[in-house]
Amino acid sequence: MDYVLPNELVDGMIGAGGKKATVSVKDLLLRGFYSGAILGLAVILALTVGLTSKNPWLGSFLFPFGFASIVLFGMELVTGNFALLPMATWAGKTTWKATWRNWAWVWFGNWIGTAVAAGLMAISLTSGGTVDPASAADGGGMWQQVAAKIIALNKANVIVKYENLAGLGFFLAIVRGVIANWLVCLGVTMALVSKSVPGKILACWLPITAFQSMGMEHIVVNQFLHTAGPLLGSGVPFWKCIFWNFFPVTIGNIIGGMVFIGMLFYSTHRTKMENVLPPEHDEKLERELAAELGAR
Repeated sequence: MDYVLPNELVDGMIGAGGKKATVSVKDLLLRGFYSGAILGLAVILALTVGLTSKNPWLGSFLFPFGFASIVLFGMELVTGNFALLPMATWAGKTTWKATWRNWAWVWFGNWIGTAVAAGLMAISLTSGGTVDPASAADGGGMWQQVAAKIIALNKANVIVKYENLAGLGFFLAIVRGVIANWLVCLGVTMALVSKSVPGKILACWLPITAFQSMGMEHIVVNQFLHTAGPLLGSGVPFWKCIFWNFFPVTIGNIIGGMVFIGMLFYSTHRTKMENVLPPEHDEKLERELAAELGAR
């Protein structure tokens, strides 16, 4: 059967989190690099399609192709790990030290991937620095319009929405980070519900489209936008990108993934072995249940 039952789903999430906790630093960086780079390219696709069609939602609808490839190829995205690793820790499959190790290296790997994609796209969008993105205001080509949009988003999502509001802005960045990763981790979870490739893609597509369409804050997407923005000449200091966006959004993403997906699913669907075994000793039944429930 293609459908994975809720208790089996939680088993799978715990197992995935435990396995991710043992991945080498090299593989965390390589897999994190892929995830960051592909999401950066997906952002460019979404912006290009949105500007060309004058329908931003259409761009958001196409954006999840990058996320789907991360799921199918078993790559590392720190926001998904914010839900999976705590579940494995609570189940005794790993430790908080290993969890923080995974988060730190994957976060860094994701940023390296987004930075490389941002650098390459900055060169492409400005034709090697020969075209000013501001020319889009005078009817410049589509590449310049995309560059100008990235600059506008960089200024808006660092200065206007957050720095200018001071403490309230910092809090709002956290809240929008919570909502974004609630939806992203819902996409991760829904992808695990199916065992087929079409099922995984269809299951994860809508939650990712939702967070993108709603304008919420996802740290890896932001790593791309707020690295590309300064490279394109937005004038926003990179330290402000870190303090007013990366830092609060990461906090919000941790809360959104760990609490609203990880803790919720773990609390309601994890069946403990001692609650399903009969009082008398039945070795055969114990082995069957251990196999079915993941031998936790």
